[in-house]
Amino acid sequence: MVKYNGKLKKGSIKKLQEYIAYKIKERGFKDETLHERTLLLVEEVGELVKEVRKISGMYVEKNKRNKYEIGGEVADVINLLFEVAIKLKVDVEKEFITKEEKNDKRAYKRSVRQPADK
Repeated sequence: MVKYNGKLKKGSIKKLQEYIAYKIKERGFKDETLHERTLLLVEEVGELVKEVRKISGMYVEKNKRNKYEIGGEVADVINLLFEVAIKLKVDVEKEFITKEEKNDKRAYKRSVRQPADK
């Protein structure tokens, strides 16, 4: 396992956001509305959930292709999440760092599982 120094290299996320903004223009998606991008993001999250179902042992359709493509779905979610942030003019790197600074000050514990209502 790689030891991590706890610091995010400044510019890392910014460069990814700039790349995705470039690809939006290059692919002709610049005129997509916030609504359209958000719907696409939710669709991709759904596809990621389907992949998680496959690897978690849940029931899947017998006659469906059950090849695992979880990495591609994660990439699609990241891409669309950035596309939504770009449409909202959110500096993802700045917001991520600010949020992580808050998260680092929090203490976490696992909650106790409760039986489901019957």
